[in-house]
Amino acid sequence: MLTKNIVGSLILLFNIIGLGYCLYLGTLAVLEKISPMEKVEEEEPLPVKKQPLIIKDSIVPDEDDLLKDMDLSDLDNLNLDDFE
Repeated sequence: MLTKNIVGSLILLFNIIGLGYCLYLGTLAVLEKISPMEKVEEEEPLPVKKQPLIIKDSIVPDEDDLLKDMDLSDLDNLNLDDFE
């Protein structure tokens, strides 16, 4: 009997708390529509001018041309001890 009364009291308490919270949220929503809070305006950063992207074909040669110019026979005489 005692546990039944305690559980019933807890259920009623939680229901009252839930209803109070719903009323609180409803009141906040109504107050926000009636008088919206002043929002602090942040200063906008100055716009940065972007440099235009210029691609010149003459600067970067084609990949085929690079492979034609390579002479791999020079790598045979390379001494790797010089790079340590």
